[in-house]
Amino acid sequence: MPIRRISLAATGVFALTAFSLAGCASSTPTAAEAESAGGDGALSACPSTVVLQTNWYPEPEHSAAYAMIDPADATIDADAGVYSGPAIADDNVTIEVRSGGPFIGFQQSTAVLYSDDSIMLAMIDTDESVKLSESQPTQAVYTPLQVNPQILLWDPERYSFDSISDIGDADATVLYFQGATYMDYLLAEGDVRPDQVDGSFDGSVTRLVAGEPVVMQGYITQEPYRLMVDYPDYGREVDSFLIADSGYDIYPAAWSAKPDVVEAQADCLAQLIPAMQQAQVDYMNDPTAVNQAISDYLIEMDQFFQITPEMASEVHSVMLNEGIVTDGTDGVFGSFDPARMERMTELLTGVFSETGVEIAADLPPDDIYTNEFLDPSITLD
Repeated sequence: MPIRRISLAATGVFALTAFSLAGCASSTPTAAEAESAGGDGALSACPSTVVLQTNWYPEPEHSAAYAMIDPADATIDADAGVYSGPAIADDNVTIEVRSGGPFIGFQQSTAVLYSDDSIMLAMIDTDESVKLSESQPTQAVYTPLQVNPQILLWDPERYSFDSISDIGDADATVLYFQGATYMDYLLAEGDVRPDQVDGSFDGSVTRLVAGEPVVMQGYITQEPYRLMVDYPDYGREVDSFLIADSGYDIYPAAWSAKPDVVEAQADCLAQLIPAMQQAQVDYMNDPTAVNQAISDYLIEMDQFFQITPEMASEVHSVMLNEGIVTDGTDGVFGSFDPARMERMTELLTGVFSETGVEIAADLPPDDIYTNEFLDPSITLD
């Protein structure tokens, strides 16, 4: 299990403020409507407006959505967290990208998807999809990230770990967000001890900066960079393990829909998903314009979460160099590995069984993902 030491770490440090969902209200036609009201070109089978719900503030990890719109043609509602504009693939269709986090009251994406029929796709983790498979089923149709960038990180001047299980032998307090399923898995595996985990983590790195004996949750695309650049009192590298290397290898933030929408909008998805594939490939090949647009958008939002163009460039580099964004095992950009999905469905079924969470009975992996809408000719390499 390799230790990562990188000048960066990824999506979503969460705050605990509440905002109203009303800011994201839309008069968009429902995504469940199969009748096309939209384009006459590449997205001819889609509604006139396609709504994509992200899981956090705008960031490079969401480039499959933001890169579908030419920044020069984008319209921003910073108060509502809505970025929209004509699709590059078909300018008769409007792409509306909605921010998550405070803009959806810090709800899970699945809850928002089920409360607002105008949303066609939302970013949902594999474990969330399995956990809610009984009450709010979803099916992932495209994964923008092949590796979950979530990490456990620490100050190498305090600790030296060769494996995640070494953390369980240390005096460190392990900080994480309460309710994170990966921690249930690590506890069951014996990689960490019940008496050392602390679910009060709020996204702040101050306890590590202050020199406390902590191992903390983070993302390889954000916290290492922020600790180097934004915290001069620390100002050095951290060591980290990817959670994925522990065997908890979910697909994070996969673009997903309600099963009835997948069925009703199959013709649209057969056009939309290749357009998202191509948009993200184009971003990975030339990120500058989209990075600048995301940074400018965040400045206009004027909230605590900000990404400079320089940081966005680092996020892009880490995603590329660490294989966070790459082709699937079948060589197709955005695809799910069937064997991995089968293994993770079985693993998560066991975790939720042990923690008393009721999921769909005898859940087959095919219920929570599909590769059918991908264009196999679109690759990054």
